[in-house]
Amino acid sequence: MPRGAALLTAMVLALAGLTACESTPERVFTYGARGAEIQAERLVADVYGLPADPLPYGSPEIDNALAGIKARWPSLKPLLDDGTLGLTEDGEIALRDPGTRERGELRQLRALVRAENRDRFFLYRGVTAGIGHGTDTLLLMIDHTEEAFARQWYLQAPVGWWIQDHRGHWQQKLAAAR
Repeated sequence: MPRGAALLTAMVLALAGLTACESTPERVFTYGARGAEIQAERLVADVYGLPADPLPYGSPEIDNALAGIKARWPSLKPLLDDGTLGLTEDGEIALRDPGTRERGELRQLRALVRAENRDRFFLYRGVTAGIGHGTDTLLLMIDHTEEAFARQWYLQAPVGWWIQDHRGHWQQKLAAAR
């Protein structure tokens, strides 16, 4: 290939790459499926208290859901640590082993799980919309967003937490995943 054609091809590819993202000092904006993966990786790290870069997307829906998730985290973490709760394969929290809890405490526990999953529902839809998927493509992309978050909740979870597979079987995480 002549040198001029190679240079032109490289410039076109570089410009095409730049059209897929834009940045400000505070945020990095990406479009498409990779945007959900970046958001999931950073947001889950933030919730788990791990170092995280700034979130690429923000909106009232994302901010409100994230505020609820973070406020609830101190109550959820010990229940995940002791195996009472587990992570589902679709990015939610589930009651795994209620133990010998009284009926009133069990009712509160179920309400905690419902509130968490409600915020995750709105978070995943807010992220999908933030990537640029409106009403015409939102439903097509929501599964990808949920899978991206489910993967990060699992990958960043500590060893010993319980994970539910697609068949509904629970397995304890035995090693750090990557």
